Amino acid sequence: MNNADSNFLVKKERVIILLLLLLALIIRIGIIIKIEEPIDKDALEYYSIAKNVIEKHIFSIDGVSPTSRRSPGYPMFLALFITLFGSNPTYIYIVQAFVNILTIYLIYLSLKILKTKSAVCIIITALFVIDTSFVYVNVLYAEIVTMLIITILLYISVNRTVSEKKYTQSILQGTCVGVLILLRPTFLYLPIFIIVCIIICHLFKLDIRAKESVIVSIVAILTILPWSIRNRIVFDQWIPLVNAGGSELWQANLEIENLTVWYSVTNIEKYEQQRTESAALQSQLRSEYRQLYNLNTDIELNQFLKQKAKEIILAHPFRYTLLCFNRFLIFWFSPPIGSATLNSVSSLIFVFFLSLKYWMTILGIFGLWRYARLDFSGAFVVVTIVAYATVLHSATHAIQRYFLPVIPLVYFGLGYFLNSLKIKTSDIYNKNRNI
Repeated sequence: MNNADSNFLVKKERVIILLLLLLALIIRIGIIIKIEEPIDKDALEYYSIAKNVIEKHIFSIDGVSPTSRRSPGYPMFLALFITLFGSNPTYIYIVQAFVNILTIYLIYLSLKILKTKSAVCIIITALFVIDTSFVYVNVLYAEIVTMLIITILLYISVNRTVSEKKYTQSILQGTCVGVLILLRPTFLYLPIFIIVCIIICHLFKLDIRAKESVIVSIVAILTILPWSIRNRIVFDQWIPLVNAGGSELWQANLEIENLTVWYSVTNIEKYEQQRTESAALQSQLRSEYRQLYNLNTDIELNQFLKQKAKEIILAHPFRYTLLCFNRFLIFWFSPPIGSATLNSVSSLIFVFFLSLKYWMTILGIFGLWRYARLDFSGAFVVVTIVAYATVLHSATHAIQRYFLPVIPLVYFGLGYFLNSLKIKTSDIYNKNRNI
């Protein structure tokens, strides 16, 4: 890129970014209007809880009995916007579209803080605009909001003004981690994981701000404390297992007792077929266990499933290792959403987009690694989240949309990698001119 092109992008960068964000909004609203997605069981439960919170002032799915089946974060988000804009799901979808746009914009701002070149910022914003995450805008899933919270946490981590006030930064990061837990209970063990990582880093004498990271974990626990107190009062447990999410995810390991699973990441039809078979098997086993062991409540069932999963893992270590590797590939390298349509149109187009996604993901991971090497202490919480999500979903359960919360971090890493690459290319160009 010559200097004239570079100067043009610098001068027009804000206009180009604004146009890209406007395009992103048009795409998402177009999908909301043109494509009608059915409200599935998970989404319907979120929606029902939100309406019951507003109408009956009770956190309940059926409007009668309090529930611990869903965490409060996303239902309360829905309740807020139902109060403001009405209960029509289309209005909520449009709000989620704006949430997704804000996520993209915060990634752009995070890259600008690190003095990323205009061309790279524009490329990353354009890629994020056309990313498959927009497909989930017209469904009631917590992932869109989760992506925003993780992006806010990233922005807090890279913001120099905030980072100068280390305790303030730690409190803000801890609050974000607490909100993540309230949005998706799979993050429940993240504060403990952070503490474990601190200990490991200390053993290997890695330079991190241990005190501030401990504060992050403490603040996260304090953030979820009101919800835990409610669970203690209502269900006589600080965090009911059905709400913890992690215990439910362990039941995905039950399948290895009955069959050896090899999920094909690129073969979409086989991937979906095996997912269906796995879900049917888990449902069958749950019913059998309820009757056989007289498990009357969800909490009793989940306690049993957790113990049963441990027994199966110990009995089949090779199958479990294989399944963990498969889940790792599913989490990081599932085909893009809509790939079945692409494959039916043209296998070449499918391979192109699949390869593009894989390369972007790999370079994004490499970029995060480079960023962590530059400032490991400052990047510690962000890197911990990536490691935690990878370990958790590899060990328990992984499907395509579970990767969504990590997508903003991947794009940030990709931008950081491309920017460092551009700097090296520029250095070579300048040296050649001097010669």
